[in-house]
Amino acid sequence: MAAEEFAKKTFDYIICGGGTAGLVIAARLSEDPNVTVGVLEAGGNRLGDPLIDAPNLYIQTWDKPEYDWCFKTVPQQGTRGQVHGWVRGKVLGGSSAVNYNMFSMASRQDLDNWAELGNKGWGFDDLAPYYRKFETYNPPSEALSKKINNKYVEPLLRGKRGPIQVSFCEADFQWQQEAWPETCINAGYPVPKDPRSGSALGGFNQPNTVNPKTMMRSYSARDYYEPNAKKPNLSLLTDALVCKLIFEKSALGDVAATGVQFIHNGRSHVVNVNKEVIICGGVVNSPQILELSGIGSPSILHKAGINVIVDNPNVGENLTDHTATGVSFQVKDEYPTAEVLFRDQGIGDQALNAYLEHKTGPFTNPTTTCGFASLNMIDPNLADPEKHTKDLVSKFQQAHPNADPAGRNSLLARQILDPKEAIAQVVLLAIGANLDQKDVPSKLFLHDLPGNWITLGTCSTRSLSRGSVHIESSDPLRHPAIDPAYYSHPLDLDLAARSIMHSITLANYEPLRSKLKLDENGELITSLKNPRKGLSFTLEEAKEIVRANTVTEYHPIGSCAMLPKEKGGVVDSECKVYGTRNVRVVDASIFPTHVQGNIVSLVYAVAEKGADLIRGKTTRTTNDVKVYRARI
Repeated sequence: MAAEEFAKKTFDYIICGGGTAGLVIAARLSEDPNVTVGVLEAGGNRLGDPLIDAPNLYIQTWDKPEYDWCFKTVPQQGTRGQVHGWVRGKVLGGSSAVNYNMFSMASRQDLDNWAELGNKGWGFDDLAPYYRKFETYNPPSEALSKKINNKYVEPLLRGKRGPIQVSFCEADFQWQQEAWPETCINAGYPVPKDPRSGSALGGFNQPNTVNPKTMMRSYSARDYYEPNAKKPNLSLLTDALVCKLIFEKSALGDVAATGVQFIHNGRSHVVNVNKEVIICGGVVNSPQILELSGIGSPSILHKAGINVIVDNPNVGENLTDHTATGVSFQVKDEYPTAEVLFRDQGIGDQALNAYLEHKTGPFTNPTTTCGFASLNMIDPNLADPEKHTKDLVSKFQQAHPNADPAGRNSLLARQILDPKEAIAQVVLLAIGANLDQKDVPSKLFLHDLPGNWITLGTCSTRSLSRGSVHIESSDPLRHPAIDPAYYSHPLDLDLAARSIMHSITLANYEPLRSKLKLDENGELITSLKNPRKGLSFTLEEAKEIVRANTVTEYHPIGSCAMLPKEKGGVVDSECKVYGTRNVRVVDASIFPTHVQGNIVSLVYAVAEKGADLIRGKTTRTTNDVKVYRARI
């Protein structure tokens, strides 16, 4: 559809952002033939692009403007003043088109936190039906199941008919997938349960968002938009950058959106709306759109030359991200890792042809090896963990008395002390990492070290450090200032240091240990610049490792937090923007607190619930899940 034709229409619903969440909502709203839905997406339609379709070619999309917003943070004091590159999908399907394809699940307490913070209807049991609604779980063959040890998966808790396909790769089994679960058991990890039960402690192979029949990425553009693309009541305009919403004041003192201004091919257009505008721009673009529209802090808006429509200084605040810290280990030559694909053009070309022609080979199989560890698992020798944790939270609160009006830090501290809750996600990547390349994500896994490597990484699960995203100009083409404030809260740095020391010890357990190379002194060979004998570090030394070797896990949330307004909120529990009659935000920016693991699954669930809220519907728990709960 041409931009001029799109702008001549008046839609019942306009969705700003055709990404992970936006296309879910577009598909669900368009199920009603009596309503019209228009979607504005800043990126292009790349359905059928092999760099997106191939499950393990995602890095080839990073730092390319035709796929990626190429965002950069401001220098981060907590990581030695370094700038971090933030990959965010600027393409139909958003970040679900360019992510790792890893598929995790929030814990029960993660989501019950949301309800406890004042968001009725957003607890674990409330969202569980929406996880199943978007998902089709494809169990592995019996032969693969034995290799990857996926007995922890409980099919009754998984979706059966959803658009997004979830599976384990049958086409390219890798050595680390077999070694990892046994290594974790030998390290003292518990036998894992299905994360859908509410807890995910243990080491396992987790599934990916890959369609096992086509061996292609399963993401919102392919599985929500494409099946609905020909509906007469659904219109999509790509390469259309939203500038701002057009408002008129109501007699009640709030404002209503009457249209959306956007740029297409350098020309400005306005499209009108009858019912609602739903902003699904993600954690960076959603607060940017609100501020460009005059909703935000007066000081931010005045500085950018924008008139204040709704005074809400919470817009763009509460930005939280998962940090990821890694150490690489050299692997014996007989155990292949991804280095060979990038160093030997012939082998790389063969692997690419294997995927393109036969849908097989290493580009079919993204990372599956991960685990979740509690504080007691991470550091069983920590003296009085309750006092230690609460002291760090209390000292920060005393120094920053107005930083947490919702009371999230004490709530999260309680969760960190819970032996059923993970404080770290541990990930094994079958490639070495160059963590000096924080500002250029596409170079993170390009390094000059000889041989084969793995990276043991630890990722935060629920950070207490909170930063901001704010515009610095009224120009919608200019990226906002992104400040995740990494390690601004001392508890985050403390837990990250303990976690990286723990992950390093995993290299000493079989069967992983026998796969790793040793130097002439019998020591493991690592990427650390100043390794200690036996890889034994003090807490302060570990903190320096963290500061030097931390990157983003690409899981930012919270910049339009769903909270009571007086406690830092931008949207209410129906996703409506405070001070407006017909504007909602539905994406990861509304998460009030962080959750463990890879967040794309929760974005889908939140979008499904958001669509039901807009339509006034409810998705309920199925009977087989009730039976399972009764059994356990």
